[in-house]
Formats: sequence, structure tokens, C-alpha cells
Amino acid sequence: MRETKSIFTFDEPIERLWSAVTVYEVLVHWLADEVRGRPKVGGEFSWTWKLGLEGNFTSHGTYKKIEPLRELVMEWKDHPAGDVFLQLIFESISSNQSRLTIVNGGFPDNESSNVWLESAKDAWDGQAVLLKEFLKQNPDISKFMKKT
Repeated sequence: MRETKSIFTFDEPIERLWSAVTVYEVLVHWLADEVRGRPKVGGEFSWTWKLGLEGNFTSHGTYKKIEPLRELVMEWKDHPAGDVFLQLIFESISSNQSRLTIVNGGFPDNESSNVWLESAKDAWDGQAVLLKEFLKQNPDISKFMKKT
């Protein structure tokens, strides 16, 4: 199986980065138009993008592994390339800097999956840039979170 891997450094504490990636009320501000499902092992999630005239695209998956502030692994249930997974690895560099490694894998070992692999890398690299911009523009992301 093949995978793509990218590493990004954020001028953010790891707790803030973790929240921006795991709280669905925050995800809708930088990742997708609609997000369902809170992270819990075995729990399901869905992300929907509204594509205008093309309609909506929704992706469904399951949370496979969650180690708060360290690692999040999700597996897609409906990816056309098969059993594709997303692994996010969080590392604290200092009190105000952290690293996010994005691994998107499980792509078949054949030439026809090249387009999926390249698209996945481009998409996740683009999402990381959107996440950086969102965090920079929103010093208090708690305003997006539901109060319990």
C-alpha cells in the first residue's frame, strides 16, 4: 500500500492545534461545510462539501485511534480507492509551537491510484494552509465551541 506524508509547523500550542482538528464546531470553519461525529474510537464521522452546481460531496469514515494531543487515525468507509486512512500526528515543539504530520495512506500499489495519491497530497497540503490561516485569524477558537 502507498501513502503520502506532509509535515507542517504551526505557531500554536499543541492544545489549540488539537482542538482545531478534533472539534467539529471548529472544523466547519476551515475543513468542510458540514461535519458530523465527535472523535471517539469506533465512532463514525462525515464531512460534506457544498460544490455548487455539482451538488454536495460527503465522505464517511470511522475513528480508529485517538491519543489526545498525540495521534488521530481515521479510516474512510466509502473511498473509491479502497481502505484509505488518515493519520494525524501531533508533536509539541515548544509552548507556542507544534508540528502536525499528515499521513494519508492505504492506496493500492498500482499506477491507476497515482491520481488518488497526488490528489490526496494536494488536498491535505491545502487544508493545512487553510488551518494555519484560520488559527492566525481566530486567536480564540473557543467562541466556536458549544458550551456543555
